[in-house]
Amino acid sequence: MEERNLDEEGIIKELENKLNNAEEDAKRNGKLIGRVTRYRTVRLEEEELIGVDISFEDYMRSNVSRGQYLAIRTILRPVIIVGQVVSISRSDVLAEMGIREVTSRKDPASIITDTFLGIYPISEFDEEKNIVRPAVTPIDPQSPVFIPNPSLLEKILRIPEEGITIGKIFSGGEEIEAKVRLDEEALVHHTLVLGTTGSGKTTLLKSILYSKNLDKQTIVFDRQGDFVNFLTSKREKFTVLMPVTSKMGNSAKDFLDTFASTYGCKVLEYESGALICNDTEVDVIPYSINFFDNIKNFHKLTPYFTPKASMYWESLVYKTLELLKITLHEIFNVYINDNILDEILRDKVTPASLAEEGNRISISPTLLDELNLRPKSQNISKSFVSFSQGNLTISLNKAFQEAMKALDIAPSTKEAIIRTLKAYDGYGIFTVKGTVDFDPEKAFKLNDKIIVDLSFVMNYSASIEAVATIAYKILEELFNWKTELYSKRSLENKLTLIIMDEAHEYFPQGNSEAVAKDIIEELINKIMRLGRVRRIGVILATHMPDDLNPLVLQLTNTKIVMRNDINVIKKMGMENYEDFLLHATPGLAIINSLNFAGITIKTLIP
Repeated sequence: MEERNLDEEGIIKELENKLNNAEEDAKRNGKLIGRVTRYRTVRLEEEELIGVDISFEDYMRSNVSRGQYLAIRTILRPVIIVGQVVSISRSDVLAEMGIREVTSRKDPASIITDTFLGIYPISEFDEEKNIVRPAVTPIDPQSPVFIPNPSLLEKILRIPEEGITIGKIFSGGEEIEAKVRLDEEALVHHTLVLGTTGSGKTTLLKSILYSKNLDKQTIVFDRQGDFVNFLTSKREKFTVLMPVTSKMGNSAKDFLDTFASTYGCKVLEYESGALICNDTEVDVIPYSINFFDNIKNFHKLTPYFTPKASMYWESLVYKTLELLKITLHEIFNVYINDNILDEILRDKVTPASLAEEGNRISISPTLLDELNLRPKSQNISKSFVSFSQGNLTISLNKAFQEAMKALDIAPSTKEAIIRTLKAYDGYGIFTVKGTVDFDPEKAFKLNDKIIVDLSFVMNYSASIEAVATIAYKILEELFNWKTELYSKRSLENKLTLIIMDEAHEYFPQGNSEAVAKDIIEELINKIMRLGRVRRIGVILATHMPDDLNPLVLQLTNTKIVMRNDINVIKKMGMENYEDFLLHATPGLAIINSLNFAGITIKTLIP
């Protein structure tokens, strides 16, 4: 019996030492506020809350709140468990004694009672093994409970030590010093930001753009000029890729003057496109898509081509150009290869050249001499080409109509093709004089931030189709450049972020006959699935996720959900945060990422 008592005394002594060690560890890592309850069984199982007792004095000092992150240091093992306060129970002395008074008099002394918390365990840190894992360790009654230091909280929640800081953890109704970061691994697995108008999406995107925490280059598709104004207000050097329309002018001077007057800038040099905006140097590149360069894959530059029209397009263009080559061969008696045809047509073909009857392309004698093209006769007229008095005239529309007839394209599909071509000709975004092609390498050498200012195209065309086509072409050029760097294993292949607000307008559902779903999803797969190894990270934002192509939801591994309606909250599987997200003020969000999930954050204001 005496030996047994000695054993018990030894165990109690060991437990006392472990309890003291646990308390000291808790104090080193934060502020001690209470203990795991002694008055009920502590279970660690699915959906089970850990009960915590807090003395009235500690409760008064700690200001503990629902949603607050707290930590528990277990006694028997050196493990720290982090959880979130789900429930708080306070009671009067009379309630605890089961007494109900007839009168309702004031008695401050009777509220000096312990507070009971319900904590949902999230993750734990095993100090001996130095690993972070899900909460699996049994929790001992009387284990000390404390408010963890920011660095410890970040570690146990598995927040990367380096990366773009997007916000601070929102704990118990206030932001604390613990930061939330997205590292390159998370960024190249892509990000989707969901929130209603005014929830703080654009502010978050600006914060990511402005961040200096990660070596990166960024291209932003800016529909309203918000990001141009933002960077000039920050006096940050940047490059503007300025898509223009033919309605705005026909020279670089016209476009640079328009940009300068819009944003209150001064043109320093028209040839280089250098401007000063708010004492900040800005490089502006007037841009349009050369239609002939992209005529063969025009159907891949717009999500708004009908599926049937898209299916026929490549064959149709091939047939049209073959008919033209044959006819030119008959006139000049030489083989007309693609290079010659490119020299003849490159800066002269627009969508109207294919769509409009009576549209004519005139080729000067000077160009024909340069190409050593000399006709067999001075006056020759063929079905869609004629040569007279040294001038060559081409009716591409006639060749196009002949090709559609040869391919036996249905009338409805013909109408859809012609309608689309006429619409795009009206937008005026192709082959505009005074513009250049987009060269990502040259553009990023100027600055590591590029803003694609789509506001001018939006103002002059009022067309999301025009904006989407420009975006698709730029994304294609960017992907091809990154592929080249990747294949060379180039050291210059740094992390490249693509930021797009209103993502549902670039990548729509594709459920209607007017939208080519396969074209949309081909580009999404290319940029997002294949882009990872090329160090491309896509950050998309929308307030209309139901209109967004579902492939985007699959390929974005980080979801940041801001204030939203109940349907979106359920679609994102965030019903547990329904109350928080329905009433979240601007900047508040729930984030799920590769290494962590369900973290409440307050985004930074850049």
